[in-house]
Amino acid sequence: MTTQAVLRHQIAGAHDILEQTIADCPQDALDKNLPGATITSIGSIYAHLVFSEDGIVHGMLQGKPPIYRAQNWAARTDLQMPEPGGFNPEWARTVRMKLPAFREYAKAVYAATDAYVAGLSDADLDRKVQTGFVGEQTVAFVFANILGWHAAQHTGEISALKGVQGLKGLPF
Repeated sequence: MTTQAVLRHQIAGAHDILEQTIADCPQDALDKNLPGATITSIGSIYAHLVFSEDGIVHGMLQGKPPIYRAQNWAARTDLQMPEPGGFNPEWARTVRMKLPAFREYAKAVYAATDAYVAGLSDADLDRKVQTGFVGEQTVAFVFANILGWHAAQHTGEISALKGVQGLKGLPF
């Protein structure tokens, strides 16, 4: 199996578990910011995760605007993507999500990510990029370590937040 194929499987698996975890989340649980908690709502975490992937894959790796802006997803999702560095607790506490519309945007992001990875050569995967938060890394590192662990980490947070609200967390 090629590095490209491994990355595609890893990312698709992370997307699948995330989407299964978020699929049955009721609106009140999605929007709830728990009193006294330092973690924000399920909806804000999901939005952060999808917006980040869009920004990383399109902006950091391709030098293009995120598909959120390029395809006018703001009008469809009724949720504003923060500027880089704008993922902060103040923004997160204001997130109110239309889950079906946002999940459609997420599917578009996932498809764009997969198409991009599918077209990468070994030389493309070895190309160095400046991440800002973990220094200069290869494109393969960004997919395997940043996008891969980012999705898993936040899916766990979403699952735990569902659990403390009396809902089933992970889908298994």
